[in-house]
Amino acid sequence: MSLAELRDLFIIIFAALGIGATIFFAIITFLIFRRIQAILNSGRAIAGNIRSITTAVSHDVVKPLASIAGVVQGIAKVLDFISDRRKEGRKGGRGE
Repeated sequence: MSLAELRDLFIIIFAALGIGATIFFAIITFLIFRRIQAILNSGRAIAGNIRSITTAVSHDVVKPLASIAGVVQGIAKVLDFISDRRKEGRKGGRGE
């Protein structure tokens, strides 16, 4: 076997190993992708559930509470205004 034939044999061996490694990594990548895709789909489903829960809580709890808080704050301002008017009326009646 001459040096040129030995060189050609190594080129063929390394090319076959390179093709085999490429196929192996392609298969591994595909399997990992399928597994990660299932995990990502599960995560998307969980995120959708959380989004629907927060939307429901926002519509059913937060908005009514905000409305009630606005009404209570308005009543408190009216009562504060009325009490200030009474204080001013007492001060004016005393001659101060």
